[in-house]
Amino acid sequence: MLFLPDTVYHIYNHANGRDNLFAESENYRYFLELYGKHIGPIAETYAFCLMPNHFHFLLRTRGFEDLPGLKNLEGLGAEGAKIKERFFSQQFSNFFNAYSKAFNKKYNRRGSLFQKNVRRKPITTESYFLRLFAYIHQNPVRHGFTPHIDEWPASSYRMYFNQNPFPWLKTETMEDQLKSAEKFRILHQPNPLRKAI
Repeated sequence: MLFLPDTVYHIYNHANGRDNLFAESENYRYFLELYGKHIGPIAETYAFCLMPNHFHFLLRTRGFEDLPGLKNLEGLGAEGAKIKERFFSQQFSNFFNAYSKAFNKKYNRRGSLFQKNVRRKPITTESYFLRLFAYIHQNPVRHGFTPHIDEWPASSYRMYFNQNPFPWLKTETMEDQLKSAEKFRILHQPNPLRKAI
């Protein structure tokens, strides 16, 4: 399945077998650095969470009109259309390949690090978007990596209350939607869709 432009997606994947994607804190940092390089220019990201053996992102791919480099393809006809069709998938492939090569080199391992093909689900309703936004941040608690949602460092949750170091993470979009820190916290309680939201 190819990615579509101007579409909200839940992106997730796991490590192969019993492997981990991240062996130390530096791995999380580097993964996010590569994400910013490869995916930041082509998508707006609203939430992420990285755990030792899997990850989640909530993002919206940009429209082709927002990607200036693709305007030059219009004169290529069918070939240009094929490049546009595969553009987003290729960017994700470049991102995962860059991380896998660096990880394998550092830890002297071979073979595929990720399960085949990143998983993606289009998000079509606001209620599903909000549930997923909370679900992604609640993942480390759900999987037993930490007892409290705000203690997991490899998540965008704390960046909604503290400084956001990533220009590709669009915290202001959710802040506008939720209007207050209190509504944000209510959303992240075990029953995320409450009437206050």
